[in-house]
Amino acid sequence: MYLRKKIGIIVLVVSLMAGLLCLKVSDKVYAAAPTSTISMEYTLLKIGSTSQVTFTFSEAVQGLDTGDLTVPNATLTAPSSSDGGTTWTATLTPKPDITDATNVITLDNAGVMNLGGIVGVGTSTSSNYTIDTLRPTATIVVADTVLTAGETSLITITFSEAVTGFSVADLIVENGTVSGLSSSDGGITWTTTLTPAFGITDATNIITLDNTGISDNAGNTGTGTTPSNNYEIYTARPTATIVVADTTLNIGKTSDVTFTFSEAVTDFTLADLVVTNGNINNLATNDNITYTAKLTPTPGITAGTNKITLHNTGIENQGGITGIGTTDSNNFAIDTVRPTATIDVADMILTAGKTSEVTFTFSEAITGFTNEDLTVANGTLSAVHTSDEGVTWTATLIPTVGIDDGTNVITLDNSGISDMAGNAGTGTTASNNYAVYTSRPTATIVVADGMLTLGKTSLVTITFSEAVSGFNNADLTIASGTLNTVRSTDGGVTWTATLTPQANVSKSLNVITLQNTGVSNGAGNAGEGITESNPYSVFTVQPVQTTSPSSSSAPIAPIDNTVKSTTGKITVPIGKSGLVSLGKEIQISIPAGASSRELTLSIDKVSNTEPLLTHKEILASPVFELLKNFTENFLVPVKLTFTFDSTGLERHHSAAVFYFDEANKTWEKVDGGIIKGNQIIVEVNHFTKFAVLVVDKTSGKPVLNNPVEPTTEPGFSDISGHWAEVRIKQASSNGIINGYPDGTFNPGKNVTRAEFSVMLMGALNSQKEEVELVFSDKTEIGAWAKMAVSQAVQEGIISGYPDDTFRSNANITRAEMVVMVANALKVSNIDNATTSFADDKSIPVWAKTSVETLKELGLVEGMGNNEFKPKAQTTRAEAVVILMNMLDKTKAE
Repeated sequence: MYLRKKIGIIVLVVSLMAGLLCLKVSDKVYAAAPTSTISMEYTLLKIGSTSQVTFTFSEAVQGLDTGDLTVPNATLTAPSSSDGGTTWTATLTPKPDITDATNVITLDNAGVMNLGGIVGVGTSTSSNYTIDTLRPTATIVVADTVLTAGETSLITITFSEAVTGFSVADLIVENGTVSGLSSSDGGITWTTTLTPAFGITDATNIITLDNTGISDNAGNTGTGTTPSNNYEIYTARPTATIVVADTTLNIGKTSDVTFTFSEAVTDFTLADLVVTNGNINNLATNDNITYTAKLTPTPGITAGTNKITLHNTGIENQGGITGIGTTDSNNFAIDTVRPTATIDVADMILTAGKTSEVTFTFSEAITGFTNEDLTVANGTLSAVHTSDEGVTWTATLIPTVGIDDGTNVITLDNSGISDMAGNAGTGTTASNNYAVYTSRPTATIVVADGMLTLGKTSLVTITFSEAVSGFNNADLTIASGTLNTVRSTDGGVTWTATLTPQANVSKSLNVITLQNTGVSNGAGNAGEGITESNPYSVFTVQPVQTTSPSSSSAPIAPIDNTVKSTTGKITVPIGKSGLVSLGKEIQISIPAGASSRELTLSIDKVSNTEPLLTHKEILASPVFELLKNFTENFLVPVKLTFTFDSTGLERHHSAAVFYFDEANKTWEKVDGGIIKGNQIIVEVNHFTKFAVLVVDKTSGKPVLNNPVEPTTEPGFSDISGHWAEVRIKQASSNGIINGYPDGTFNPGKNVTRAEFSVMLMGALNSQKEEVELVFSDKTEIGAWAKMAVSQAVQEGIISGYPDDTFRSNANITRAEMVVMVANALKVSNIDNATTSFADDKSIPVWAKTSVETLKELGLVEGMGNNEFKPKAQTTRAEAVVILMNMLDKTKAE
């Protein structure tokens, strides 16, 4: 208590200087750190302005300098005090080209101490100040850059910020005026209307803004000028003069015509001209001011008064202003009369061996007519001759062999003939049409199985170039076999029969020979010569059997005609089959008859595959190069079996065999691949580089090894805000659905039966292998959907229609969709089932159990008025939602 009352307080100051403990006595208490406030003279700073800043401390301090201060977007002079350190002042100058409404000065109090040596703590901040030292700028856009008479254009002046003081007086307008200057957004965007001056033709004009006449809200004025984009003005009408150079035109003569306009014009065509007794062609110009053309008089005319009239309304200058009225040329005279002709072909259908008389009838007697004046389509003419002194001429038309053309004419070049006055004809004259059918039918013969052994037969297909008649087995010679009756189901183009090999024959090269003279086409033309099939081998000699004297006879094993190799190289003689492999990775099976010559082939594994994977395709097997000793394709397909790595396939991936197109440097898919476990089998008719690639199960296209991480949020451009947006994104992320190449999903588009099969089997991630479909319309099922449809059939999800069709391209109905989903969930059908929907009577009996079950499971709902509407078609969005609901249900169980 004594110490507290003591007037002088002993302040213990621990000083480490020189290692001494010192006691200092002071008559003032410094019990707390000094505090401060910061005030500003102005809080809005623009170009050229400054503000005094005052720092007021709770007591006198020392050590305050600019290093203790943080000053955004401005500079501060060194603080100074005139009262011993309690009040300090400095001048704040904003930095140029700044617009920032949020700024404070921050003082680090630790940089100052009171006279007792106590250091300030924390920070102090000033009130907020705004800096605007950025001058307003502008852009000027003339909307219509080509202005003609009567047109105006919107002008938009857009400033970098709201401005004041702007008026039309700040604008310099070339060849025009502006009016109606206004702003509807507080002074940032201004619009006005540009009206061009009349009678002007000027392609270079701008509007110039004097920026010094405007200011922003802080009072900063603009500087310099701003030009608009260029605009063109065409408000003067074009005029013309027309001069015909040669004013007397006889047969064969033409005249130059010159059209001179007052300015460059557009849209001037021959349609703008009216020519008396003549026509104009070859209209041309180099500058769009002076045009030249050729005037050709009309044949058969004698007239002393003629002119060319230009309708000026059909032309316009570059500003779009049309001329008015008409302009006439100087007068010219015409004297032309030319001979004309008609040509008649008597027989209008010419087949092989037929000819026809041709008659040329002229309007008057002519001279100079020879065959050189004629063009004969698909035929030749005998020499033309006349028996009435030049009016009527005749010749014989002989059709060209090997032609099928229903449209032919004989054309006369009239310029090659002249009447007795010396006036030459002009143009051409065509005869009536005649048809030439002199081609003879040709054929190809394909024996499907090139190796016929005991008990085997082969389909034979004879395909003609066109439908034929008169064809029967008598026209055929069969080597080492017999053929049943040939038949056609397409009207006579394609004929088939079955080839049965002759017994006890061993012969490698056999052919079927057709005598083409026994068949005729629709025109009655018979074929010529013979046609041979591809060679086939017949080996039908019975195996030799031997018996032991003391035992019963036992058959000797049949001779194996297959050459085998496991080294990747093989030579297969004619008539034999082959089987070659390279390890366990690839096997090639060559049927007998695949080639008509001895076959030597090799399998090479390609070590450097990087140049082949130009699009970063993913290999599921090595790349193999298959080579043979001839370039032509095999006569019958050979079978390739690849072993591939299936461990790296994701659930929405599959595998397919591709060959490398050396010309285009692309991988081409081999269709018809059959996957069995980790092997895939295809048939090909040629050799090149082959490999198994990873493909997308839905599209069938190669999967690319893209190093970029896939987005976890699928982005379709047309689903934002859609009621099914979330479900669509989930389905896309799970690989169940794909969008379209343009980035859309088309949620409202109807789904076909094939498309829903692909989506459903993708959701179920079926691992079934593809099997041959038995639907009668299976050829209509796209390759991209066949796997899914095959899996759905095997899973018991679909069975098709009663007529054995699948109807892949038909839009799926709500009833069909629900039944497929119910089948996928293994819902058992209930006899005499009913539903709780108001339109229960319209729901097919085969769908009622599925509809009611899925409703109870919460997977489907009605479509209003408690109606299910079973025949309504399903959209892509609806299909996605029910599939995702199905997956949620299966996961919950």
